[in-house]
Amino acid sequence: MNRAVLVAVVGIGVHAFNHFTIGLQDVLGGQLSPGAIYHPVSFVLYTWLALAVLDGKNWARITISVLLLGQFAGRFFVLFAYPEAWPELVGGWAVSLVVGWLLWVPQGARAYFRKREAVG
Repeated sequence: MNRAVLVAVVGIGVHAFNHFTIGLQDVLGGQLSPGAIYHPVSFVLYTWLALAVLDGKNWARITISVLLLGQFAGRFFVLFAYPEAWPELVGGWAVSLVVGWLLWVPQGARAYFRKREAVG
């Protein structure tokens, strides 16, 4: 197991947990909003992708990277709508940047996905 990939998977798990808790707050708060659907679906998707990344699936690395880029941009809209949430947003941006870097920059991580794709 490559350490960079393992830490990246933990970061993806942090995002998944965040989606779970926000979705739970929406549902328990009785808020029927797009977020009440988006967050639980994202929790399941991020969890599934974290497991696929851990398994060395390059398509999962690409998919989670695209999703994290979209989420990174989307946080700007959340910031304008809820400026008081800036500490959580900054934390999310940081986690996304670290995960992206760990999945694509270290040579060992890149080799991990090449090796795993060649095997299966």
